[in-house]
Amino acid sequence: MAPGGLYFSPTFAGSRPGALSAACWAALTSIGEQGYLDATRKILETADFIKREIKKIPELRIIGDPLFVIAFASDSLDIYKILEAMGHKKWSLNGLHKPPCMHIALTLRHAQPGVKERFIADLRAAIDHVKSHPEEKGSMAPVYGMAATMPMRGLVSDMLKKYLDLIFKV
Repeated sequence: MAPGGLYFSPTFAGSRPGALSAACWAALTSIGEQGYLDATRKILETADFIKREIKKIPELRIIGDPLFVIAFASDSLDIYKILEAMGHKKWSLNGLHKPPCMHIALTLRHAQPGVKERFIADLRAAIDHVKSHPEEKGSMAPVYGMAATMPMRGLVSDMLKKYLDLIFKV
């Protein structure tokens, strides 16, 4: 159980493999302090742009006062349907519970020319799709939504373990 709700990863290594730490160290060593500061500036500028644009979308609200991991929710639409629509557009976002929301963790790749604009355009298109197709249930949206509303958290944990068993069943 994670602080933002239940979390599971369909990989054996989970979300923090040791190779990732080694790669991070190697990258920092190769770019040096100035490279790190330049990358940080670009990421934070990208985050500022995305936060400003999300605030202009009436169906969304930003959770907290984020720096570069931006969580946002909707009081009028199923946020998990929006999450799924963004996945169809090849965005890798994470769904969260308590409150139901999703987040994007910005990296230097998001700071490349045109990416932040495409993210906002795709987010607006995903919202429009969800609004114009309220009958669509989606495939992952019901799982997120149901897990968020179940009062017995242990039952949700058991269900997620069974789901992973089904994914890896040969």
